[in-house]
Amino acid sequence: MALKPGISRPLSICLVLALAAAVAGCSELGFGTQPDKRVDANKVPENYKKDILTYVQAHPAELNNAREASISAPALTQFGTESRYFLCLRATAPDWRKEKMVIFFAGRMNQFVDADNEHCGAAQYQPFPELVTELSHLKKDK
Repeated sequence: MALKPGISRPLSICLVLALAAAVAGCSELGFGTQPDKRVDANKVPENYKKDILTYVQAHPAELNNAREASISAPALTQFGTESRYFLCLRATAPDWRKEKMVIFFAGRMNQFVDADNEHCGAAQYQPFPELVTELSHLKKDK
């Protein structure tokens, strides 16, 4: 079956152009790609209290039965070769006291670890009653 002479050539050109566009879009030449957005690793954590409350909702056993809680303001400090924002969190219950350190990356909570004396030893704590309220709500919902 022979194709008509006027149809084959334009169809071939369109197919070649479509294939070239697809290859260029997938290639490392950068055609059709957006420039990489730089992440500011040390963006100030603006919603840090909300982030902590969200974490506690998912992991209530970590601070279960806390009767008091306090928190420090986020501060920028050196961790190894990089700087990061962190804050200190203290929770107390009748039979225990826990101090945690929250480390942020790009303004969002990244790590929730046991506090060390180097970073939290001289922290200026402020009351954080929202944490105790959240824990009591979670306990009642069980």
